Amino acid sequence: MGQAKLRGNQAERMAQAQAKIEATRPEKLVCNGCGVDVTTINPVSTRGLRGLDAIWVGQCECGQTTFAASGEPKAVDAFFFALSENSELTLGSQRQDGGQHETLKDEA
Repeated sequence: MGQAKLRGNQAERMAQAQAKIEATRPEKLVCNGCGVDVTTINPVSTRGLRGLDAIWVGQCECGQTTFAASGEPKAVDAFFFALSENSELTLGSQRQDGGQHETLKDEA
């Protein structure tokens, strides 16, 4: 029997995958632009993005889009580097429970 079948039928495996992603949902994001709490947060598919467990995106009322990503540190760094390639990106760091937001300063 294949490993997938040992974890249950397709519906059960899909529910397990959704629960795993939902467990990484931050309580809130803090907008890197204006510092306001962003509570409407949506998941982004990580299919094909090796090393990324979850990506979340929120749209602030000021118009700034704020992302959160979790996974292997190198993969998370690569994700944010790719985002910043064609736009100006303000990076911040935040704990998963929604506390202690810190905007990271550009050292260049």
